[in-house]
Amino acid sequence: MKIENIETERGNEILAGLRKAGWKIAKQYNRLAFDKGIDFDSYTLKKGKQTLHFEWSNWFEWEIEGDDELIESLIANHQLRS
Repeated sequence: MKIENIETERGNEILAGLRKAGWKIAKQYNRLAFDKGIDFDSYTLKKGKQTLHFEWSNWFEWEIEGDDELIESLIANHQLRS
């Protein structure tokens, strides 16, 4: 399942909150890429066997993809629309 068009600041807050809750960055867009955080960014977070993929662009802002149950939980906890 995927949530799309999450405002940049909101997505950043969700990402930071998950990191504080024990989610680890398993993969991210190259930190040395000239356009990181300007035109594009992405992170794959893992906690146990669970995985969430965050992708950001300056055109479409954040989208989060993952297991239906995880996405539904994010929608409810952060009052997002799917």
